Amino acid sequence: MNFKKRISIEQVEEGVELAPKFDSKGVIPCITVHAHTKEVLMFAYMNEEAMQLTMSTGLAHYWSRSRKRLWKKGETSGMVQNIQRMLIDDDQDSLVIEVTLTEPNLGGDEASCHVGYRSCFYREVPIGQENTDKPLKFIEDEKSFDPEKIYKNIPNPTKL
Repeated sequence: MNFKKRISIEQVEEGVELAPKFDSKGVIPCITVHAHTKEVLMFAYMNEEAMQLTMSTGLAHYWSRSRKRLWKKGETSGMVQNIQRMLIDDDQDSLVIEVTLTEPNLGGDEASCHVGYRSCFYREVPIGQENTDKPLKFIEDEKSFDPEKIYKNIPNPTKL
């Protein structure tokens, strides 16, 4: 599958040709949302190969900037993201994918975050001048799974 070459604003903003704009590092941002609840699950990047694989397989693939490699969501954890719909914005430089999740069969609920929470967005930032020194607030009461059980044989899955 080849993406179309970007020729004009009209083609990109009003046309029907898929001509995504990858940034200078070769990636496009992607927000992942639960198809039924509309809960934001995660934010990641796709390179051209990840986007093509996502489109052709119906399973979410991303580009890991920290590991510098393609990553099929769920390849280690079993928490596969099944694409229900993919949206691209008006100037074709960012994506939203709506997914359903495959439960990993580890006694927990379906989840997307490697830390163990359902969503990667499990903390709320205090807003307002009177709240600038307040701590983050957890909005998920408990983890959906134990990451130690899933990732026990691989090094820290993220890099600070």
